[in-house]
This record gives sequence, structure tokens and C-alpha cells, in this order.
Amino acid sequence: MANFPLATWQVTAPAFTVANAVGSVPIPAATGKWGFGVMNLPPVTPNTAATDTIAYHLADAIGNAALPGPISLGIGAASTYNVAPGTNPSTSPLTLTLATASASAITLTFADLAAAAVYGFASTTVSIASGSQSTTATFNVGGVWSPCGVAGDLRRTTRQRAAASSSDMSGVSTDVVNWGEVADLEFLSSVFPAGNLTRWFASTQIYATAAGRNVADPNNTLEGLLQAAATGVTFRLYRQQAIASGTTPTTYVEARMPTISSKSAAEDYTSAVDEPRLWSTAGMIFRGST
Repeated sequence: MANFPLATWQVTAPAFTVANAVGSVPIPAATGKWGFGVMNLPPVTPNTAATDTIAYHLADAIGNAALPGPISLGIGAASTYNVAPGTNPSTSPLTLTLATASASAITLTFADLAAAAVYGFASTTVSIASGSQSTTATFNVGGVWSPCGVAGDLRRTTRQRAAASSSDMSGVSTDVVNWGEVADLEFLSSVFPAGNLTRWFASTQIYATAAGRNVADPNNTLEGLLQAAATGVTFRLYRQQAIASGTTPTTYVEARMPTISSKSAAEDYTSAVDEPRLWSTAGMIFRGST
């Protein structure tokens, strides 16, 4: 299981087909799907995928696929994210688990490996046997960076934007015009594996093993997050999973990364703790509203 803190952003859930022995149903691509999000709070199935996520889209499309032939009756599907609450050490990928119940075997087919990898699968073809089955993806899902560090936090500093009146220049007035508030959020994670830093580390066996990931997994790297930030996407930053206490609390804050133009490499946002195996984030600032 992956752990907190984590950052997620919206990606396009690629098209795929659902098929049984009789025929197939095409599932179109869906834009604006978040890499992570949970629907319920502990202790009730806390990791059930939220409706605006990649994982939910996959399960919903399969569950509602009108496959031909009587043997297709009874298809149902649900999806969960494998993530541990809190910030306890965890170096496993943030994968999705797909639970299906079908009277016949079904097959998911993706256009290419890149499309399959967005959902976390390592193959263009995923076979699911009949009956109640649980299928866990091999890769991290797309649209997420979970450094999986020993410890982490999301520090929030609120600042007030203000502009002094022009008469201040003469010393006559000290009037201040307020222009609202902004929040700076510093994403902190200490001692996380190099395999979650860049694609080069992730594709090298010794670093991938230390991070509990597959060498072919293209997801869950800081490098990928920065590529997304360069396009101006909005992130959801999770400090930890919400805990039920009467009312549902806010589980994330939305923010963008304003300094992406002045820093170009993942190493610019990190510092080596035990180079090259372990790193920590340093000065990774996001800008959000209050």
C-alpha cells in the first residue's frame, strides 16, 4: 500500500473494450479523471474509489457494459485504491483493485501499453475469470505522485495580499488596500526511495526493488508530477486520509505549482539523504486559495 502525503491530478482515462465469448463493447475515453480519490471514510470501506477517479470509471464502465448473450448477465464491478491511512512507512505502489462478479469470463483490451498503464495494468489484455474475482493492477495508477516516504506532511501558510496607497510615498497616509488571501503549501516527505523520484531510477532494478515497484511502471514519479505541473494543471494535495468524526472533513486542498518555470528537474525540488538511494523533498511549494 502507498501512503500519505500524496498529490494527484486529472488525466484522460483511455478507451478500452470489454468482451466475453459472444462479443465486445467499446468504452470511450473519459477526460478529467483524478488519479486518486476515496468515497467513504473509515471504518466503512475507506478506500472505495470516488466517482471522479480513474478507478471508478474503470469499474463503472465494466459494470454497465451491455455485453451480448445470456451468459453475460450478472456483471458487476467495484474498485478500490490500495492506500494506507496516515504517514507510516510504505513503499508499495498506489494500485487499484478491481472486484468483478460475472457469469462469464471477460477480457479488457487496451489500445497500447501506455493506455493500459494509466489504469495500472502492465499488459494490453487483462483476462478476468467468471464468478467473483479480485484483480489488482501491477503498476501505480496514472495521475498520482506518492513519494512513500518514512514520514511526511503538508504545511500550509496563509498570506494576505495587500497594496499600500500611493500617498504612502509622501508619508501622509498609511492606508492599505487588501486584495484577499492566498495559501502557500509546502509538500514535505522525508527519506523516500529514488525509484519514486525520476523515470531513470524507476527503470533501474535495484531502485525499483527498493521502492516496491515494477521496472516498467511509468507512473508515480516526481518527474511525472512536474511534467503535469508544466501544463498548468490543478493538483489535489492530501495530507492524510480523512477520519470520520461526526461530519465529513475536507480530505484535500487544491493548488497549483507556480515555480515550475524556474526549476526544470526533479532534483531541483529534492535533496539527497543517502545518495543515490534515498531522497527528501525540499522547497516544493504549491499555491492554493484559502
